[in-house]
Amino acid sequence: MKEHNTKQLFSHLFLIMEELKENKVGVEEAKAQAGLVKQANNLLKYELDRAKAIQKFDKIIIREIES
Repeated sequence: MKEHNTKQLFSHLFLIMEELKENKVGVEEAKAQAGLVKQANNLLKYELDRAKAIQKFDKIIIREIES
């Protein structure tokens, strides 16, 4: 599985905007891609917040939900 970060997501979104401007993708496709980027960014933010909580609180127990 390929790992991504916010910078890569932003770059992808910029490329989609360029393709929209050049009429290579439609508005609905661009909106769908933007929605996926937003969801992925929310997951990255969750992981960052989770890591901060684990680091800040020694005895915190955070349930593992990843498989």
